[in-house]
Amino acid sequence: MSMKSDLRYYRSVFEEVASEDPLPLYLLKGDETFIMEELTGRIVVRHVPDDMRSFNLSVEYGSEVDIGQFIATAGSYPFLGERRVLVLKELERMRGGWKPLLQYCAAPSSTSLVILLLGTHDERGRALRLPRDAAALEKAVASRGRVIVCDRLGDAEVRRWIAATAKRMGVEMSRDAATALLESVGPDLFDLQNEIGKLAVVFEGGPVTGADLAGIIGKYRLNVVYDLLDAIGSGDVDGALRVLSGIIQTGAERPGVVVYHLIRHFLALLRVKTGQRGGGYRFERLSKQAQSMSTRTVLTWLENLRTVELMMKSTSLPEQLLLEGAVLHSFNGRLLDPSLRTAGAA
Repeated sequence: MSMKSDLRYYRSVFEEVASEDPLPLYLLKGDETFIMEELTGRIVVRHVPDDMRSFNLSVEYGSEVDIGQFIATAGSYPFLGERRVLVLKELERMRGGWKPLLQYCAAPSSTSLVILLLGTHDERGRALRLPRDAAALEKAVASRGRVIVCDRLGDAEVRRWIAATAKRMGVEMSRDAATALLESVGPDLFDLQNEIGKLAVVFEGGPVTGADLAGIIGKYRLNVVYDLLDAIGSGDVDGALRVLSGIIQTGAERPGVVVYHLIRHFLALLRVKTGQRGGGYRFERLSKQAQSMSTRTVLTWLENLRTVELMMKSTSLPEQLLLEGAVLHSFNGRLLDPSLRTAGAA
């Protein structure tokens, strides 16, 4: 694990931002959106009083921003305050407007603080192809402000984050409970924080063990996705379909969540096959399964799951039917017909 994906790194970043003199530019880049949002919030709270935020705080999104107006606002004086703060989220979605932004970053206003959030990966963990001007923008910000890399936490660090977040909410969460929560909910920190908040209400400051968590979430729900992965890993197509049917019929997990877990699993297998190293029981299981599958098989699963994910958003076909089709095609080494993505559109 790199230092940039370590909780100690993030703690030091938060402490530095809280104590350093304000800078005119911040670029937060990476695939850990939760921490980018948290860091942005800390900067805003420090430099814009509550009663002045309607006047001196602007928040825009890359896909919707009028970059000319954004820059004009950044160049204007704050209203009855020392500083205006402007936030531009999802910069990777901005089409055009990079050159004016580059020009502003080369000579930023001394009375404005601009925070730019640049996502580097999509929701499935694949690196985005960023505009060529992104590198020039990073260089311009680094010369006048600060670039902060926000990489996604590894599983071990997520477990520590779960325990620390639960403790702040008044709940002592055991290691096995943190592991069970991670396995059930996934590594998204937004989702995990929501679940921890619910547990804090249920347990009212008491300790939480893995058995307690199973009692709330349900032991079946904690295990079903991993039963599905085991069936897939052993090549048991009938078993995989049986587990999948049970998941959907009982409502243990939403089909979209199952697809998410499967995509995450096969991305992990692909990383192992391309040379990623690690340790622990989970990595040993991944390595064993990766050895039993060809790279082509892993890529077939990923492509079929991606197709199903898109179809779930764009068609009215039954989600169980879509998932079963993906499983059967993948076991047989065949790709789903991409034209099906628009079939049965509502």
